Amino acid sequence: MPTAPLSRLYYAPILLGVAFIAILFIVAESGYSRLQDVSRGISAAEERQDLLGRYLRVVLDAESAQRGFLLTEDTRYLRNFDPAVRSLDPLLDRIIQGLGESGLKEDQARAQALRMTTGKKIGEMQASLRLYGEAGREAALALLDTDVGQKAMTELRHQLRELYDQEVARLEAARAASEKDLRASRVLLGAAAFLSLALVILLGALLTRDVRRREEVAEDLGQRNRELDRIVQQRTSMLFHLSSNLQKVAEREKAALARELHDELGGLLVATKIDVSWLRHRVDDGSEASKLRWERVLRCMDEGLTLKRRIIESLRPTLLDNVGLIAALRWLVDEGCRRAGITCEEVYPDHLPELSPDARIAVFRVVQECLVNIMKHAQAKSVKIIVTASDEELSVKIVDDGVGIDETRLETPNSHGLLGMRHRIESLDGELRIRSLGPRVGTEVTFTLPIERVRGVGT
Repeated sequence: MPTAPLSRLYYAPILLGVAFIAILFIVAESGYSRLQDVSRGISAAEERQDLLGRYLRVVLDAESAQRGFLLTEDTRYLRNFDPAVRSLDPLLDRIIQGLGESGLKEDQARAQALRMTTGKKIGEMQASLRLYGEAGREAALALLDTDVGQKAMTELRHQLRELYDQEVARLEAARAASEKDLRASRVLLGAAAFLSLALVILLGALLTRDVRRREEVAEDLGQRNRELDRIVQQRTSMLFHLSSNLQKVAEREKAALARELHDELGGLLVATKIDVSWLRHRVDDGSEASKLRWERVLRCMDEGLTLKRRIIESLRPTLLDNVGLIAALRWLVDEGCRRAGITCEEVYPDHLPELSPDARIAVFRVVQECLVNIMKHAQAKSVKIIVTASDEELSVKIVDDGVGIDETRLETPNSHGLLGMRHRIESLDGELRIRSLGPRVGTEVTFTLPIERVRGVGT
C-alpha cells in the first residue's frame, strides 16, 4: 500500500512530459499548416509573375511581328502576329482568375484595366496593317511614327510593372513569414526532440526490467511450445503409422476372410449343389410342381455362389493377386460402370512396373473409392481413367462429368472416404490432388506414386 502513492508520483513527470510533447506537436502542426498556406501563396504569386512576364512577351512578339513586316515587307514576320494576339485574352483571364482566387480584389481590378490598354495597342497595330493593305506602306509607316502605339505600350508596361511589383512585395512578405514560422517550428521541434529523448531514457530505464521479465516468460513459453510441438509431431507420427498399420491389418483380415469364404463356404455351396442335383435325379417324380421347385433350389444355389464370388471380390479381388493391377482395374471399372449405367473410357500403359502388394491394393482401393463416390454423388454420365507409368512415377487420373465436388469438403473431418484415400497415397510417399472442374462440369482426381517407393518383386 505505501508504494502506490510513490508509483503515481514516479509516473507523474512522464505523463506531464507526454502532455507537453503533445502540445508542442500541436503547435508545430499549426505552424506547418501556416507554412503550407504560405507555400501555396508563394506558388500562386510566382505563377502570376510568370503569367505577367509571358503576357508582356506576347505583346512584344506581336509588336515585333507588326514592325518587322512594315519595315521589311517580309510576310514571314506576320506568322507570329495572329497567334500572339489570340493568346493574349486567355493569358489575361488566367491572371485575373488567379488574383480573384487569392482574394486580391484591387490587383484584380488593375489586371482588368489591362484589357483596355492592350486593346488600344492591338488596335493600333491592326490599323497599321490595314493601312498597309489599303493605302500602302507609306501610310502604315506614317501611323507607326505617331505616338499612339508608344503611349499605349508605355501605359501597358506601367500597369504590368505595378502588378509585378505587387507580386514581388507579396513574395518577399510571404518568404519572411515562412522563415519566421520555420525558425519557430525548429525551436519547437528541437524542444520536443530534447524532451522526447529525456522521456525515452526514462522509459528505457523503466522498461528494461519489464523487458527482462518478458524475455524470461517468452523463453519459458518457447520451451513449452517446443516441447508441445515435439509431442504433437510424435503423436501425429504414431497416429499416422497406426492408421497405416490398421489399413494393412484390415486388408489382411479381408484377404483371410475372402480365402475362408472361398475355401469353406464355396466348397459347401458347390458340394450342396452337387448333392441337390443328385437327389433331383433320384427322387424327382416328374411332376410340373416338383420340377419348378428343383429349378428354384438350383437357381438359389447359383445365386448364392454368385453372391459369394461378389463378396470375395469386394473383400480381396482375386484378379489383383493372380493376374495383376491392370486386370483388376479393368474388372472393377467394368463392374461399377455397368451396374451404374455410366460410360467409361480407360487408358492403360503397355507396360506397368512390378508393384508391391501394398501399392497394388492402395491403387485399387483409391480407384474403387473414386468410382463409389462418382456413382453415389456425382450424377455423372461418363468417366475417364488414365494410368501412366514412367521410370520415376506411377500416375492415375480419374475424371468425371458430374456435378463437381464441393472443395470445402476436402479437408473436413467427416469426409472419411477422402481422408482414407489421401492416407493410403501419402503412406506410400505419394501425392493426391482433388479439384472441381466447375459446377455441373465434373471432378478430377489425380494421384502419383514414386516408382522407387512402390516397386515390388513379382505381380
